[in-house]
Amino acid sequence: MNFVELLILIMVIALSIIAIRFSFSFDINKFLEDRRKIKLNQLKNICPHGKMDLKDDKLIFQSFFSSPPGTLNYFCSRCGLIVSSEEEVNRITESLLKKPDSYLKKEKKFVKQAKRLKLC
Repeated sequence: MNFVELLILIMVIALSIIAIRFSFSFDINKFLEDRRKIKLNQLKNICPHGKMDLKDDKLIFQSFFSSPPGTLNYFCSRCGLIVSSEEEVNRITESLLKKPDSYLKKEKKFVKQAKRLKLC
């Protein structure tokens, strides 16, 4: 192997390292932002979207969903979930009224995850 071939080999290796470095660059801020968005979406699935209370020895569910003026969608004021119909809001309410234990589990899990994300 002569000097010219060795010089060309070193230049090819150097250019390869630079190309690999630029193609596999990792942006930690972008990664953390994406991870936070994923966690917030998971939090929407955990949220019970309301509060249970006892009133006159009867279990009632106060929904956090509201419909802003001028829209047909319903918005959960606690987690930001958007649903498209009142039927879906009623379905969520009825399912939690039928299973109060699932409400308690969801509420406990929601509070725990919200504290991790520093939302509470």
